[in-house]
Amino acid sequence: MDLEKSWYQKEISLYKFLYKLVLFTLLSVNLYSEDSILSINKLLKNNLNFIQTADSGFEEINSKGTLLRNKEIIEIMIDYPTKEKYILRDSIIEIYDYEFNQSQIIEINEDNSYIFDFLINGINKNEIHSVNENSFTFLKNDSEFFVTIISENSFSVSYNDNMNYKNLIVFKVLK
Repeated sequence: MDLEKSWYQKEISLYKFLYKLVLFTLLSVNLYSEDSILSINKLLKNNLNFIQTADSGFEEINSKGTLLRNKEIIEIMIDYPTKEKYILRDSIIEIYDYEFNQSQIIEINEDNSYIFDFLINGINKNEIHSVNENSFTFLKNDSEFFVTIISENSFSVSYNDNMNYKNLIVFKVLK
């Protein structure tokens, strides 16, 4: 009988320990994911350099540029391979193509908003799909984005665009 009580008490102790371990692990992952999201959202508030690689499956195209924030607008300058400028304000995108000396204004809508919404508003923790050590995945407009923290000054975002090209954008805080 005493042996049975002893085993029973050990079993209860084991269950309590496992419960605490699981609870601690869940809280740690949640805290880490919130720290990661806060870090990315903080980095997004800076002026940034970026390098984008778009892979169509046949060809890889690299772009380089800067993302500058001025009060209520975001200005994206692409310096390579062509000179372009995008200005995000309110619900419109102003596009300037210096190579062809053209400009146009388009309205931001569901089809073109996912990456712009990310740049303007950051990441909402409710959109997080999965979390790893230094990365997480979030869903936006039925598109999945994989975000990796590279350092305290840089991060990357990978996703498939509306033409199903694989995109990787590496952002680094502009000094």
